Amino acid sequence: MIEEISQFFYSFKTKIVDSNTLEKEYSKQIFDFAQKIKDEKLQEEYRDNFLLILGYTLRLEDISQRLFFTFQEAIYAIDLDFQMKNEESKKVNSIVYILVLEVILKELQIKQIDEELKQEALNAYEKLEKQKAKENKKYHMYQY
Repeated sequence: MIEEISQFFYSFKTKIVDSNTLEKEYSKQIFDFAQKIKDEKLQEEYRDNFLLILGYTLRLEDISQRLFFTFQEAIYAIDLDFQMKNEESKKVNSIVYILVLEVILKELQIKQIDEELKQEALNAYEKLEKQKAKENKKYHMYQY
């Protein structure tokens, strides 16, 4: 299944697909992949990664942009995993990006989002940003 998902993303390596096309032509496939991931209970194992990526995507207010850019990021991440021959990263990225895309597509189609999940994702992303800022502050302190 992971190989199937990663090949799905990789097949778009040289293509640009707009958000309308993603929604109309590929949402069923994304939903099917997400269901397989949930059937194998892999979503819990990668929940932290999922929340970070979802929180990152939620920075964009426009949902069409969120869908487009998240899909492009997934393609880039999977392509890099193929080039680096990093199977573990390919697995994580395949699972996490499909689950994030599922959330975005559901929000786009039914015009509703799980507010609790949204807040949890934003908090996870904010925590990461604060941690990065703290690390950057240490780095800048040594420049003087």
